[in-house]
Amino acid sequence: MSKTTETKLEPASQESGESILSRQLKDAIVSQKLSPGQKVTETGLAELLSTSRTVARGLMEQLTVQNFLVSISPRITLVAPLTVTSIKENFMLRKMILPELISTSIESADMDALSILNKAIETLNVDKDNDDQVLELLRLNRQFNLMLFAGSKYELPVSWAALLEDMAMRIYWIYVKQHGKLPFAATHHENQFKAMQEDDPKRVQSIVRKTLTQNEDRILSAVLSSDHFHSHNLIV
Repeated sequence: MSKTTETKLEPASQESGESILSRQLKDAIVSQKLSPGQKVTETGLAELLSTSRTVARGLMEQLTVQNFLVSISPRITLVAPLTVTSIKENFMLRKMILPELISTSIESADMDALSILNKAIETLNVDKDNDDQVLELLRLNRQFNLMLFAGSKYELPVSWAALLEDMAMRIYWIYVKQHGKLPFAATHHENQFKAMQEDDPKRVQSIVRKTLTQNEDRILSAVLSSDHFHSHNLIV
């Protein structure tokens, strides 16, 4: 039987607006406070996020379009499934978009800011049993990845890539909850910095593509080798 929305989240500030509520809702899905396949309702989300049913309805519509939620019928909306197929799909699309997108952003990349953010990721101590720490690591990694292609002139691929990075947080959650770290070494970012500083788009593309492939292999290996996960939805 599917769970209903029960866990109370910290309310957003009055100044934060719907975008912050959207991020709170995505974080709840990433961290599986709202687990894959769980039923969600306007009333449940309004209570969860300390907001109105009207705002909750808008958030449900927004996250359905973004594939965080799926509408089964006019009265039934579920958290989108998290399956081996959805993991492969996310990596396939990111391998298609990110190498080229990041390589076109070399000139506009803020290397100092990226270096500081990378250092924060490296030095963050994460207890895999502490959901807040795991979520903070994933937020920092997402922020780093968004900064890599933020300067690209191709607005539509940038918006696609940002959504894929949001979805990737759900995938990385599985790995970090098992291993307490991201599925790549710090040297990946160092090699990427060097290639970007040398203005070498082809090498940047190669590093990004190789890293994504390695990440996919490690995550799928972690999933398929563990008896902990459900057969369909990957719930930690």
